[in-house]
Amino acid sequence: MASTDNLYSSLKKHAGRTKLPVPMFDRSQISIWSILKQCIGKELSKITMPIAWNEPVSFLQRFTENVLYSYLLDKADECSDPIMRMQYVAAFVVSSIAGNIDRLSKPFNPLLGETYEFTRDDLPFRYVSEQVSHHPPVSAFVCDSKDGGARWKFYGSILPKAKFSVKNMEVNPKGLLTLELKRHKEVYTWESVTCTIHNIVVGRLWFEYHGTVEIVNHSNKIKTVLNFKPYSWSSKELHKVEGYILDSHKRKVRGLYGYWTEALYSIDIEHFESFLKQQKKEAKQASKNPQYRATSSAASADGGDPDEDVPDIDVSHEQLNLPPNSLTLWRIIPKLEYADQYYNFSIFSMALNEWTEEDRKTHPPLPPTDSRFRPDIRIMEEGDIDRAGDEKTRLEEKQRQVRQAMEKRREHWQPRWFRLTKHEVTGDDVWVSNEKYWQRNWSNCPDIY
Repeated sequence: MASTDNLYSSLKKHAGRTKLPVPMFDRSQISIWSILKQCIGKELSKITMPIAWNEPVSFLQRFTENVLYSYLLDKADECSDPIMRMQYVAAFVVSSIAGNIDRLSKPFNPLLGETYEFTRDDLPFRYVSEQVSHHPPVSAFVCDSKDGGARWKFYGSILPKAKFSVKNMEVNPKGLLTLELKRHKEVYTWESVTCTIHNIVVGRLWFEYHGTVEIVNHSNKIKTVLNFKPYSWSSKELHKVEGYILDSHKRKVRGLYGYWTEALYSIDIEHFESFLKQQKKEAKQASKNPQYRATSSAASADGGDPDEDVPDIDVSHEQLNLPPNSLTLWRIIPKLEYADQYYNFSIFSMALNEWTEEDRKTHPPLPPTDSRFRPDIRIMEEGDIDRAGDEKTRLEEKQRQVRQAMEKRREHWQPRWFRLTKHEVTGDDVWVSNEKYWQRNWSNCPDIY
């Protein structure tokens, strides 16, 4: 699967469903701030939101979307040049958040011991995740190339951390992510980028990713530095990504440029530097334009604080005027025309919770802990929000009772499919697969639903 076009064609061809059973609920009468103001200082997993603010997937399912463009890892594996390999790894990192476009709903917090697997004949990976800890809430995952991980393995864990201000919520997913390219004996590591959700008090919600991500190839010391740019009120650009690939001598050898909502390009370093200088020059000229100043003044008069506004986007950035010989590394799959009726799910997201009678007949049995069997998510997906809320409360209470019983017996929870160890390269504590999941012995699975 060599391109986004091929991926999208395959997704359409093999899609079991392209819509959820019912559209999403009307949230117009619900104030998010009335809930969040009670949550300042709490961990993200401890925030109890009205179920109407959820989307009908577990966090374990939603994180599966991060590996949708794993064909980029196949392309990296095929490259003999280490710089070429690094640029496809960088494209994979940028693509991993592309499924979050306009996704302002909260996925369900996974229950302790909950699992999720995803494998499909038309996609070049197999994925499994498990909620390995409740306090703190840690989700571990591993994603292999379809050949049992002979070409590559991507694994890690996520601990979502939230920080509130008066108007914003900043989400910082903690956890080391690791990619192994087996044939090349290479190990890459990086951490997730920070996300800020704006206007949680008043105005229309919007969010952005911002900050620096460093991707390190520990085998040859080649590094990529990606800068996820915060929204610029001067250039009116949102979701921009700029970066460099640096060789083992810390020399810039390639430029990376694009938007995580659209595409990422690789550019010859000399052309890239000239391109950035020209962009800065044009932005400076635009800021002197009377029409621009009038627009900026009007925005200030309307509210005074740009944080209360929804960003005004200059769509002309779509005509990038990239330097010659720029290489398109990755492009996003098209958005569904009716996505806003279904939590802004992509065609891939629509299938995450699907498990039909035909699936039961033609696929190996899933463990009873799989997210597809969570009754609260299934009931919400089918449109009964009140009963889904009751079921969510029941499951959380059951989880509390199990935890209290274990504490009385002085027992500690033991994950079934992952183990905690030291990272072979960095020395960090990391969750890795114990290599037992795909043996498919479910006899020791806990009863969590």
